[in-house]
Amino acid sequence: MKLNRNLRAIKWFFKSYLDFERPVYGTFKLTHRCNLTCPFCDVWRSPMKDLPTKDIFKIIDRLAESTVTVLSLEGGEPTLRKDILDIIKYAHDNSFYLFMTTNGTLLHKMPVEEFAKYLDFMHISIDEGHNNLYMFDELPKYTKLMKITVQTVVTKNDVDSIRWRVEKAHEAGARILIMSAVYLPNTPNVSPDKKQLHDILADLKQEYGSTIETSWSFIDALVNDYKCQSFSVTIDANGDIIYPCAVIAHRVGNLLNEDLETILQSEKAKKAREIMHNCDRACMLYLHAETSQFHDVRKLGRFLGEFVAGYMKRENH
Repeated sequence: MKLNRNLRAIKWFFKSYLDFERPVYGTFKLTHRCNLTCPFCDVWRSPMKDLPTKDIFKIIDRLAESTVTVLSLEGGEPTLRKDILDIIKYAHDNSFYLFMTTNGTLLHKMPVEEFAKYLDFMHISIDEGHNNLYMFDELPKYTKLMKITVQTVVTKNDVDSIRWRVEKAHEAGARILIMSAVYLPNTPNVSPDKKQLHDILADLKQEYGSTIETSWSFIDALVNDYKCQSFSVTIDANGDIIYPCAVIAHRVGNLLNEDLETILQSEKAKKAREIMHNCDRACMLYLHAETSQFHDVRKLGRFLGEFVAGYMKRENH
């Protein structure tokens, strides 16, 4: 049964805390196609045929029947799909906290005013790896229309430029999500030093507060031990569930063939969760290093408080 997103969040909370952890956050890779070739990304390196629109809708229907409450439409570069507005509208009508993650370089050709009607906010990936730093100067065009978060990946080669990025986002009225580059299969290892990243982020978080979307829980995890939980899920461009994370990356089922709850109850999924629970890589893959903090109710409450404060600040900008 499809639920309102707030009721779905409540369903996620009780199912995850009374049984095993379910995903509250979904990353749907609508395409592997991209107009960029970022060195830290592994998606464009593995070509995959796009699904037709009707199959995308079927997957969204199945996600709406699950505990997934927050949905990110991404890629690759999602705006390369000619049906992207139809997909956004359909996902909106299925009641998610909805956003799209894009490198922004094609937005000047897109109906951003229409996107703004259906997306709660938009993530624009801007960093040296994307080679699109000029997009910081383009941000005011989009912050006038909708809530924007800059999603920026930090590598060992550009960790010293974080402050500049935060200042530019703040001036434009955007929030900024700062993530560590992760050593993924088939990519070079350009991860920054965790202690150095922690110290820089902690100082900037104190100074800029809710402008920085990266939570204190994630910042603290850079220098403290943590164990990942499978509170998020990745849906690949062919409908496969990549689980429990992009590093362990088991393919445990396909949403075109069965619903997410059935997939999560499977032996493949149980084995994948067990591997995650015993994993000691602490790779800081943002989606999981962030959402894994949700197993602590106090950290979950702090995260939600930070999110609401940042959301309201952008509302009143």
